[in-house]
Amino acid sequence: MTPGDTFLIPDAIGPHLHFILSRLPDGSVILAHFATRRAYTDDTCVIQPGEHPFVKKETIVRYDQAYVCPAANLASLERIIIRKLEPLSGELLARILRGALSSPQTPDKIKNLIRNSTP
Repeated sequence: MTPGDTFLIPDAIGPHLHFILSRLPDGSVILAHFATRRAYTDDTCVIQPGEHPFVKKETIVRYDQAYVCPAANLASLERIIIRKLEPLSGELLARILRGALSSPQTPDKIKNLIRNSTP
């Protein structure tokens, strides 16, 4: 799994498009997911329809729910993936990473891990 990889994972309200935000030196990955843009959502990084084939309406990154998947759990993560989709473009991934560092919603732990893992 590499930064920019996208896939559907089930959750309580249906599958969301998750993606690898960053890979850490120990083999762990930082994951985040998209959600439909609403009046109350964090607008740090708004994705427009067409920026990724799965995105059909204005979408945001749920930086507040970004998390680390330890390397030891990657095999389990692979088993729950419903479907892999086209990776994020390099430009979109870079914009999302910049947003992660500037969003007030991104947990400080995630910001620090990104700063220390991104060249």
